[in-house]
Amino acid sequence: KDESLTYDFSTLANRFRELAFLNKGLHITLSDERVGKKTEFQYTNGLAEFISYLNQSKKPLHSNVVFFAGEKDNVAVEVALQWNDSYSESIYSYCNNINTIEGGTHLIGFRGALTRTTNNYATQKNLLKDLKTNLEGEDIREGLAAVVSVKVKEPQFEGQTKTKLGNNEVRGIVESLVNDKLADWLDRNPTPAKLIITKCVEAAR
Repeated sequence: KDESLTYDFSTLANRFRELAFLNKGLHITLSDERVGKKTEFQYTNGLAEFISYLNQSKKPLHSNVVFFAGEKDNVAVEVALQWNDSYSESIYSYCNNINTIEGGTHLIGFRGALTRTTNNYATQKNLLKDLKTNLEGEDIREGLAAVVSVKVKEPQFEGQTKTKLGNNEVRGIVESLVNDKLADWLDRNPTPAKLIITKCVEAAR
Protein backbone atom coordinates (compact mmCIF):
# COMPACT_ATOMS: atom_id res chain seq x y z
CA LYS A 1 0.00 0.00 0.00
CA ASP A 2 1.37 3.37 -1.03
CA GLU A 3 1.30 5.58 2.04
CA SER A 4 2.57 8.61 0.13
CA LEU A 5 -0.69 9.17 -1.74
CA THR A 6 -2.11 12.52 -0.70
CA TYR A 7 -5.39 13.98 -1.83
CA ASP A 8 -5.53 17.68 -2.44
CA PHE A 9 -8.90 19.09 -1.43
CA SER A 10 -8.89 22.02 -3.85
CA THR A 11 -7.87 19.86 -6.84
CA LEU A 12 -10.69 17.43 -6.12
CA ALA A 13 -13.12 20.28 -5.45
CA ASN A 14 -12.32 21.85 -8.83
CA ARG A 15 -12.89 18.57 -10.66
CA PHE A 16 -16.12 17.77 -8.81
CA ARG A 17 -17.40 21.31 -9.39
CA GLU A 18 -16.65 20.85 -13.10
CA LEU A 19 -18.50 17.50 -13.16
CA ALA A 20 -21.51 19.04 -11.41
CA PHE A 21 -21.59 21.88 -13.97
CA LEU A 22 -21.36 19.40 -16.87
CA ASN A 23 -24.15 17.16 -15.52
CA LYS A 24 -26.95 19.39 -14.35
CA GLY A 25 -28.77 18.20 -11.27
CA LEU A 26 -25.98 15.81 -10.26
CA HIS A 27 -25.28 16.12 -6.53
CA ILE A 28 -21.70 15.60 -5.36
CA THR A 29 -20.51 15.79 -1.77
CA LEU A 30 -16.81 16.09 -0.96
CA SER A 31 -15.79 15.54 2.67
CA ASP A 32 -12.29 15.74 4.06
CA GLU A 33 -12.38 13.83 7.29
CA ARG A 34 -8.78 14.77 8.05
CA VAL A 35 -9.83 18.32 8.82
CA GLY A 36 -13.60 18.06 9.02
CA LYS A 37 -14.20 20.05 5.85
CA LYS A 38 -17.16 19.40 3.59
CA THR A 39 -18.47 20.95 0.40
CA GLU A 40 -21.34 20.12 -1.92
CA PHE A 41 -21.91 20.78 -5.60
CA GLN A 42 -25.19 20.78 -7.49
CA TYR A 43 -26.25 23.03 -10.37
CA THR A 44 -29.78 22.89 -11.71
CA ASN A 45 -28.79 25.05 -14.68
CA GLY A 46 -25.57 23.19 -15.45
CA LEU A 47 -23.53 24.89 -18.16
CA ALA A 48 -25.28 28.24 -17.77
CA GLU A 49 -24.01 28.33 -14.18
CA PHE A 50 -20.56 27.25 -15.39
CA ILE A 51 -20.47 30.39 -17.56
CA SER A 52 -21.57 32.61 -14.68
CA TYR A 53 -18.77 31.06 -12.63
CA LEU A 54 -16.22 31.77 -15.40
CA ASN A 55 -17.48 35.35 -15.73
CA GLN A 56 -17.80 36.09 -12.01
CA SER A 57 -14.89 38.56 -11.93
CA LYS A 58 -15.81 40.12 -15.29
CA LYS A 59 -18.59 42.34 -16.50
CA PRO A 60 -20.96 40.48 -18.85
CA LEU A 61 -22.16 42.39 -21.93
CA HIS A 62 -25.64 40.82 -21.70
CA SER A 63 -27.46 39.56 -18.62
CA ASN A 64 -28.62 36.16 -19.84
CA VAL A 65 -26.29 33.30 -20.61
CA VAL A 66 -27.03 31.87 -24.07
CA PHE A 67 -27.70 28.14 -23.69
CA PHE A 68 -28.85 25.49 -26.14
CA ALA A 69 -28.77 21.74 -26.46
CA GLY A 70 -29.56 19.19 -29.11
CA GLU A 71 -29.07 15.59 -30.12
CA LYS A 72 -28.45 13.99 -33.50
CA ASP A 73 -27.17 10.54 -34.53
CA ASN A 74 -26.49 9.58 -30.89
CA VAL A 75 -24.38 12.68 -30.27
CA ALA A 76 -25.69 14.96 -27.51
CA VAL A 77 -24.49 18.55 -27.56
CA GLU A 78 -24.76 21.34 -24.99
CA VAL A 79 -23.41 24.83 -25.54
CA ALA A 80 -23.41 27.86 -23.25
CA LEU A 81 -21.87 31.26 -23.92
CA GLN A 82 -21.76 34.84 -22.74
CA TRP A 83 -19.59 37.75 -23.80
CA ASN A 84 -17.88 39.95 -21.20
CA ASP A 85 -16.02 43.25 -21.43
CA SER A 86 -12.55 41.65 -21.23
CA TYR A 87 -10.17 41.01 -24.14
CA SER A 88 -9.46 37.36 -23.54
CA GLU A 89 -11.44 34.35 -24.69
CA SER A 90 -12.10 31.46 -22.32
CA ILE A 91 -13.57 28.57 -24.26
CA TYR A 92 -13.68 25.12 -22.70
CA SER A 93 -14.59 21.94 -24.55
CA TYR A 94 -15.52 18.54 -23.16
CA CYS A 95 -16.33 15.11 -24.50
CA ASN A 96 -17.97 12.61 -22.13
CA ASN A 97 -16.97 14.85 -19.19
CA ILE A 98 -13.31 14.79 -20.25
CA ASN A 99 -11.73 18.21 -20.65
CA THR A 100 -10.49 18.15 -24.27
CA ILE A 101 -7.68 20.63 -23.70
CA GLU A 102 -6.34 20.07 -27.22
CA GLY A 103 -9.76 20.82 -28.73
CA GLY A 104 -10.94 18.74 -31.66
CA THR A 105 -13.88 18.41 -34.02
CA HIS A 106 -16.49 19.76 -31.54
CA LEU A 107 -14.48 22.93 -31.03
CA ILE A 108 -13.81 23.37 -34.77
CA GLY A 109 -17.56 23.04 -35.41
CA PHE A 110 -18.37 25.57 -32.69
CA ARG A 111 -15.84 28.14 -33.89
CA GLY A 112 -16.87 27.83 -37.53
CA ALA A 113 -20.56 28.28 -36.73
CA LEU A 114 -19.89 31.17 -34.34
CA THR A 115 -17.94 33.08 -37.01
CA ARG A 116 -20.45 32.39 -39.76
CA THR A 117 -23.59 33.13 -37.77
CA THR A 118 -22.25 36.33 -36.21
CA ASN A 119 -21.13 37.64 -39.61
CA ASN A 120 -24.45 36.72 -41.24
CA TYR A 121 -26.40 38.56 -38.55
CA ALA A 122 -24.11 41.59 -38.59
CA THR A 123 -24.31 41.84 -42.41
CA GLN A 124 -28.12 41.50 -42.36
CA LYS A 125 -28.43 44.29 -39.83
CA ASN A 126 -25.88 46.44 -41.65
CA LEU A 127 -23.59 46.58 -38.59
CA LEU A 128 -20.37 46.00 -40.55
CA LYS A 129 -20.59 49.10 -42.71
CA ASP A 130 -17.46 50.60 -41.11
CA LEU A 131 -15.40 47.53 -41.96
CA LYS A 132 -14.13 46.57 -45.39
CA THR A 133 -14.34 42.86 -44.63
CA ASN A 134 -16.19 40.35 -42.50
CA LEU A 135 -15.26 39.84 -38.85
CA GLU A 136 -12.47 37.37 -38.12
CA GLY A 137 -13.13 34.53 -35.70
CA GLU A 138 -10.67 35.89 -33.16
CA ASP A 139 -12.41 39.29 -33.12
CA ILE A 140 -15.71 37.59 -32.36
CA ARG A 141 -14.18 35.42 -29.63
CA GLU A 142 -12.62 38.36 -27.80
CA GLY A 143 -14.24 38.53 -24.37
CA LEU A 144 -16.22 35.34 -24.93
CA ALA A 145 -16.72 32.73 -22.23
CA ALA A 146 -18.08 29.51 -23.70
CA VAL A 147 -18.42 25.82 -22.88
CA VAL A 148 -19.05 23.14 -25.49
CA SER A 149 -19.90 19.72 -24.09
CA VAL A 150 -20.60 16.65 -26.20
CA LYS A 151 -21.53 13.10 -25.28
CA VAL A 152 -20.35 10.59 -27.89
CA LYS A 153 -20.86 6.81 -27.80
CA GLU A 154 -17.48 5.88 -29.24
CA PRO A 155 -15.13 8.82 -28.89
CA GLN A 156 -11.77 8.83 -30.64
CA PHE A 157 -9.20 10.76 -28.67
CA GLU A 158 -6.07 11.93 -30.43
CA GLY A 159 -3.21 14.33 -29.86
CA GLN A 160 -0.17 14.18 -27.62
CA THR A 161 -2.10 13.87 -24.38
CA LYS A 162 -5.09 12.05 -25.92
CA THR A 163 -7.32 15.03 -25.17
CA LYS A 164 -8.27 16.00 -28.73
CA LEU A 165 -11.57 14.76 -30.10
CA GLY A 166 -11.20 13.17 -33.54
CA ASN A 167 -14.75 12.06 -34.44
CA ASN A 168 -15.53 13.75 -37.77
CA GLU A 169 -19.30 13.48 -37.49
CA VAL A 170 -19.28 15.63 -34.35
CA ARG A 171 -18.09 18.71 -36.22
CA GLY A 172 -21.16 18.98 -38.46
CA ILE A 173 -23.57 18.21 -35.64
CA VAL A 174 -22.17 20.97 -33.40
CA GLU A 175 -21.92 23.35 -36.35
CA SER A 176 -25.56 23.01 -37.45
CA LEU A 177 -26.86 23.28 -33.87
CA VAL A 178 -24.89 26.48 -33.21
CA ASN A 179 -25.82 27.94 -36.63
CA ASP A 180 -29.54 27.47 -35.94
CA LYS A 181 -29.75 28.29 -32.26
CA LEU A 182 -27.35 31.21 -32.15
CA ALA A 183 -28.99 32.84 -35.20
CA ASP A 184 -32.33 32.45 -33.45
CA TRP A 185 -31.00 33.96 -30.21
CA LEU A 186 -29.45 36.96 -32.01
CA ASP A 187 -32.74 37.58 -33.87
CA ARG A 188 -34.76 37.51 -30.67
CA ASN A 189 -32.31 39.64 -28.68
CA PRO A 190 -31.48 42.66 -30.85
CA THR A 191 -30.18 44.86 -28.02
CA PRO A 192 -27.50 42.49 -26.65
CA ALA A 193 -26.79 41.34 -30.22
CA LYS A 194 -25.91 44.90 -31.22
CA LEU A 195 -23.67 45.32 -28.15
CA ILE A 196 -21.84 42.09 -29.02
CA ILE A 197 -21.35 43.04 -32.68
CA THR A 198 -20.15 46.53 -31.68
CA LYS A 199 -17.52 44.96 -29.45
CA CYS A 200 -16.44 42.61 -32.26
CA VAL A 201 -16.15 45.51 -34.70
CA GLU A 202 -14.02 47.45 -32.21
CA ALA A 203 -11.78 44.38 -31.84
CA ALA A 204 -11.46 44.15 -35.63
CA ARG A 205 -10.40 47.78 -35.85
